[in-house]
Amino acid sequence: MGKVKKQRKRLHEQIAQEQEAQPSRRTGKERNRAEDDAFVDEKLSKKILAQARKQEEDLDVSNSEDAWPSLSKKKDSGKKAVRLGGASAAAESDSEDEDVTKHLFENFSSLEKTVTEINEEDEEDLRRFMNPNPKERRTLADIICEKLAEKKTAMTEMMSEAPIIDEELDDNVRQHFIQIGDVLSHYRSGKLPKGFKVIPSFPHWQQLVELTRPENWTAASVYAATRIFVSNLPKYHFKEFCNLILLPRIRDDIAEYKRLNFHLFQALHKAIYKPGDFYEGIVLPLCESGDCTLREALIVAGVVSQTSIPVGYSAAALILISKMEYNGANSIFMKTILNKKYSLPLSAIDAVVEHFMGFREVEDQMPVLWHQCLLTLVQRYKQDLTKEHKLGILRLIAFHDHHEISPEIQREITSSKRNRGDPEPEDEDMM
Repeated sequence: MGKVKKQRKRLHEQIAQEQEAQPSRRTGKERNRAEDDAFVDEKLSKKILAQARKQEEDLDVSNSEDAWPSLSKKKDSGKKAVRLGGASAAAESDSEDEDVTKHLFENFSSLEKTVTEINEEDEEDLRRFMNPNPKERRTLADIICEKLAEKKTAMTEMMSEAPIIDEELDDNVRQHFIQIGDVLSHYRSGKLPKGFKVIPSFPHWQQLVELTRPENWTAASVYAATRIFVSNLPKYHFKEFCNLILLPRIRDDIAEYKRLNFHLFQALHKAIYKPGDFYEGIVLPLCESGDCTLREALIVAGVVSQTSIPVGYSAAALILISKMEYNGANSIFMKTILNKKYSLPLSAIDAVVEHFMGFREVEDQMPVLWHQCLLTLVQRYKQDLTKEHKLGILRLIAFHDHHEISPEIQREITSSKRNRGDPEPEDEDMM
C-alpha cells in the first residue's frame, strides 16, 4: 500500500484563523439594521408556519387513511378535501419565487446599465495590458472538447495506479444521452429528462456531458444544469463544471451579443452557492487568461458585488489575484472585493499592498482602473496599513500620478491618524 497523502488545506481554510482587519466602524443605522436582522421577518415567518401547518395536515391525513382505508377510498372517489393553509402556502411560495426573480431582474437591469456606460478610454487602457499574443478565438465546441480532453488525460494520469475502468459506453446509453442533448438544445422551461439529473452521480460525468453537446444548449438549459450540478456534484468538483461549461458559454455570449442573457446571469448567481468553486472556476481563470475584456470583467464582478460571499473565499481569491501577472481585469475584481467592506485578514491586506509596490519600477502609464483600485484600498483599510505601507504608497503615487485620484489617495493617508500596530485609545489612557 502506498502512503496516505494528507489532504492539503485550501487557502481560504488556512487564513480562517488569522487576525482580521476592520475596514470601518458601523454607524447607528447599520447597528440597528443588524439588530433587526437577528429576528425573522414577517414574510419568512408566515412561510415557515404555513409549511409546518401543511406537513401536520399531511401527517393527519396519512394516519386517518391507515386507520380507515375504506373511508379513504370513498374520499378519493368524491371531491378533494380542502386543506386549511395549503392554498395560502402555495400562494406565498409563488410570491417568494416572484420576489427572488424580481430582485434578480433588478440587479440584472442595473448591471446592464453599468455595462452600457463603458468608457472607451478605460477599454483602451485595459487593452494595453492584455496579452500581446492572444490565442485565436475558437468556437465554444472546440473550447469544451479541448478542456474535456485535458481533464480526461489528467484523470487518467492521476488514476494510473488504480484499477483500469472501461470507459467505453454502451451504444444504447450513448444514444440516450445524445437524445437528451437534443432536448436541451430546444429547452425553455419545465421538467428536464431524468437521465440528465443523475449525471453528477457518475465519476466520469464529463464524458456524459460531452455526449449532450453543451455548445448547443439553450441559455435556459445552462441555468437548469447549473442548479443541478451545484447541488449534486461532490465537494470541490463544481469548479470543473464552471470552467468547462459555464465560463466558455458566458464569454461566448458576451462576445456575440455585447451583453449577457438573463438565464446565464441567473446561472452565475446560482454558481456562487459554492463560492470556492465559483472563484476557482470563473474569476481566477478570467484573470489568468490575459485577454479578459472590460465588458466581461464588469459583468462577472457585478455579480460578485451583488451577492453575499463568505470572507474566507474572497480573501483567498484576493491574495491569488494580487500575485498574478497584471492585467486590467485584476484591478476590477480586486476593487470589487475590497468594496465589499470585509474584515479581511491582515495577510490579504499585505498581499494587496505588495501587489501595488511591485509597480514602483514600471515606467508604463497605469490605467485609471489601477488608480481606482489603490484608492479603494486606502479608503477602506487605511487604519490597517502600517506606517511603512503608507510611506510606500505616497512614493508610489508620486511616481504614478493621476491628476484627480492621486490627491484623493494622499488626502486619505494624511488624514488617517492611526496605523496598524498603534495602541488602542483605551490602552493609551491606561498607560
